Amino acid sequence: MQHLWFERGAYASKKAKQYLAKEFSPEKIKKIAIFRHAALGDQVITRPFLIEARKFFPNAKITLVGVTNYQYGTPSDLADETIYMTGRHRKHELTWKQQIQEFKQLEEQDIIFDVAGTSRSYWMTLFSKAKLKFGFPYKPYLCGSLYNIAVFRSDFQPELECMLDMLKMLGHNPSRPLDFGYPSHLSLYKIESSDPKILYFNGASTKSKILSQEQMKMLVEECIKIFPNYDHVYLEGKNSFEKGDFLEHLTNQENFSIQSCLALNELVEYIAKARLVVAPDTGIRNVAISTHTPTLGIFYSTVPFRYTPLDGQHHIVMNANGSIPKNEQIISSMQGVLKQHTIIQDIIAN
Repeated sequence: MQHLWFERGAYASKKAKQYLAKEFSPEKIKKIAIFRHAALGDQVITRPFLIEARKFFPNAKITLVGVTNYQYGTPSDLADETIYMTGRHRKHELTWKQQIQEFKQLEEQDIIFDVAGTSRSYWMTLFSKAKLKFGFPYKPYLCGSLYNIAVFRSDFQPELECMLDMLKMLGHNPSRPLDFGYPSHLSLYKIESSDPKILYFNGASTKSKILSQEQMKMLVEECIKIFPNYDHVYLEGKNSFEKGDFLEHLTNQENFSIQSCLALNELVEYIAKARLVVAPDTGIRNVAISTHTPTLGIFYSTVPFRYTPLDGQHHIVMNANGSIPKNEQIISSMQGVLKQHTIIQDIIAN
């Protein structure tokens, strides 16, 4: 199929098809740029895409393009160069001419992968030169006008898989399990550990995604009793509403503690060694996903399927009508997850 492995469900312009048929080979690609403008959770799930892109384009310089207001967790360690566009928090500092210059700052590329889909990434894609301009737009009119090659994105397909579809379209077969380039629960977690940890986090970019403090307090109180053989740890975030003060009364329990905010590298390893992470749609859950640590995601205000991998390690609790899951639902799901993964670990150990 000469590096165009699709029959339906994707887009390639006539010019892109001709380039792929007559000129393209992965070994000839010298420069690729990957746009990703997002917060921590969206940054860490991009890591397998960069790792697989490096495999498929062994001779390419990889330039990662981010924005200044979302630098925490940027996977710069997997790129050869990282440049940042000015984020919206400083947009007022630039004249229109300066903004245009910023959109044009990227040198000519062989391939651009826009896995951001933001207004800034649209503008940079438009003003940058490349033989292939990849996107995964929700809006079909961007196919042919902005992108000359694209896969289609769905709220029912994990976003990371949509990114990898871009490489599959060219003939690359990503390795499984996905490699995030982080310490892995699969090797760090010890089944014989005397103090397996269940981690809880109740923060997010917006308060609409998280449980009330009262519900979270009652959940942790119940879990301490129902799961006495686990250490229960509440992870704090940076925001004031992500602190654990409301659980201070539980610190006199032997199997409960509050963990203050950790640096990213410490957080990644800490999560990788845990047994389970219970959290809403948040960056901490995606960090756990990136370490292959089992997760239970609590969803009611955002789409769960876009950020839930299909590998069986990650689970969700939700109601079809969008109501907030009750604590008994969450606890029942936790029991199921812990039982399932204990069985799996036993099989692996034996």
